[in-house]
Amino acid sequence: MFIFFKKSGNQLFRYRGQIPIILVLIAIIIIYNNPTVTFYSSFFEKKWIYIITISLILLGHLIRALTIGYRNLHTSGKNRDQQVAHHLNTLGMYSIVRHPLYLGNFFIWLGIFVWVGNLWFLMIGILFFMLLYFPIIQTENTFLASKFGVEYIIWAKKTHLILPNPLLYKKTNQPFSFKMVWKNEYPGIVSTLTSIWFVSFLKLVFTEQKLTISIPLLLFALSITIFGFGSRFLKHKTDFFPRMG
Repeated sequence: MFIFFKKSGNQLFRYRGQIPIILVLIAIIIIYNNPTVTFYSSFFEKKWIYIITISLILLGHLIRALTIGYRNLHTSGKNRDQQVAHHLNTLGMYSIVRHPLYLGNFFIWLGIFVWVGNLWFLMIGILFFMLLYFPIIQTENTFLASKFGVEYIIWAKKTHLILPNPLLYKKTNQPFSFKMVWKNEYPGIVSTLTSIWFVSFLKLVFTEQKLTISIPLLLFALSITIFGFGSRFLKHKTDFFPRMG
């Protein structure tokens, strides 16, 4: 069982950016059959759906920003292809929750699920998130425990996996780096905005029953493109961002 979780956790960790495409396909089918908000409209006015969606997404990205902006280099944290940690993060956001980046991801995903506007998709999405991240979290915990031993055990005993406890907060000595956040988070922000745009576009097309686009959606797409390619240019063609991290 342990070998299975370790193997599956490593694979899911490596491809966690591509696996949610499955959810995209499910969303297309659901929006095609229900292009207008059905369930939520019984409880909320449309403006509240906007507010809830935006609030959840902003909260998720704020959690990630506070985590990455104060993060020490070469620590457990934002690794892309494999588990890497020369030091254990126990300060800042990591002093109140063990996996703040995944917590941030959850709120971002939840905001997108709400925007789709379907109760079944909301439940499927939450289940999908749990099935994707549980093996990853287990694998990461095992890696950190084997590497840092007693230090990890002491930290893990008082710090919950995913439920934050602000009363445990311990300030980090690292200054906050806005440029570090921008450098690392702009692909995720582009992905989030693109997801919102895509869902909105599908709703419009399936409601009108023809291929069409509104001026606001066109301007939204242009803004995403400028931000994404502009950030990429700054990262790869200039010295605007810090080289390390």
